[in-house]
Amino acid sequence: MAISVKELIEQKEKIEGNKKVLYDIETSIGTITVKQPEASFVADILKLDNVNELMILDNVVEPNLKDKDLQKAYNCIEPTDIVGKLFKAGEIGNIATAIMKCAGYESLEAKVHEEIKN
Repeated sequence: MAISVKELIEQKEKIEGNKKVLYDIETSIGTITVKQPEASFVADILKLDNVNELMILDNVVEPNLKDKDLQKAYNCIEPTDIVGKLFKAGEIGNIATAIMKCAGYESLEAKVHEEIKN
């Protein structure tokens, strides 16, 4: 049975809170903390070539990959350069995918809706 409007209203704080949850991902450099990407951000970057690097740069909360000292220490020309300098080539896509999964971008199981007949 589908969730009701009343139930959605009752769960408002919980639902909104779920969007602010942070996640830890184990990587070759250690644990990183990420946030869920905003839907508008995802829509904007999906058209670009460096989608994985942008996903990681924008959604890693800790360590701050945008930190000027970090960027300078690794001789980054573009802010996204830090992603390739820190992470193994093969894990960049996996990290970006993990970030997307945190926001619910994964396959959901659906089944045929059956109406209850009286």
